[in-house]
Amino acid sequence: MKGPTDVTAELPVCSLAGDVLRRRRGDVLRDAIHEAVFEELACVGYAGFTIEAVAARAKTGKASIYRRWQTKQDLVMDAFCTRFGGPGDVVASLADETSTTRDLLVQLGSGICHMSGKAAEVVRAVACEVTRDPELAQAVENQVYVPKRAAMLAILERGVQRHEVRPDAATELFGDLLPAILTYRAILMNRPVTESAVAEIVDRLIMPLVGREPASPTASP
Repeated sequence: MKGPTDVTAELPVCSLAGDVLRRRRGDVLRDAIHEAVFEELACVGYAGFTIEAVAARAKTGKASIYRRWQTKQDLVMDAFCTRFGGPGDVVASLADETSTTRDLLVQLGSGICHMSGKAAEVVRAVACEVTRDPELAQAVENQVYVPKRAAMLAILERGVQRHEVRPDAATELFGDLLPAILTYRAILMNRPVTESAVAEIVDRLIMPLVGREPASPTASP
């Protein structure tokens, strides 16, 4: 997913420690800035995060950052949604009409499970700050949690239509299950979540909870 604005003019990169001055633009510069965002958050957390420090890490001028992002919250949320999928990306897998409910849940979970390692450190840094910053909390809710919950509900509702999911399971309560389990393991427990682990969680926990009971065999006369 691209950032809010594309840069059409070449932007200078600051020379640090004698580096040769180079010029970058567009997605190349955006990606360098986003990587610097993750490194800075992992190092100092959200409270200590500054755009000036990101500019230094990305070896660019802070003016090139302010052209695209007005605040550090805008910058952090854009970096996060670009890396892990934003509101417009998270339901893209639903276009595959041949996928079963189980397969769509594994696809959704696999996207969430990438939040481990350095990414998990970033999420923890932001999570620690949301209790003190209502605007950041609202941004995280709108751009991270709501889209994933909506995707989960959409999968469950489609499963109901295909007779793979019980009608009473297509609710927000069940919609929170998979994101909550994966976030708990990756963020709070600091445990890597592999795609095979996601598949096991879906097969052994989620589908038994939301799936229809198999039809009882008809008794012989």
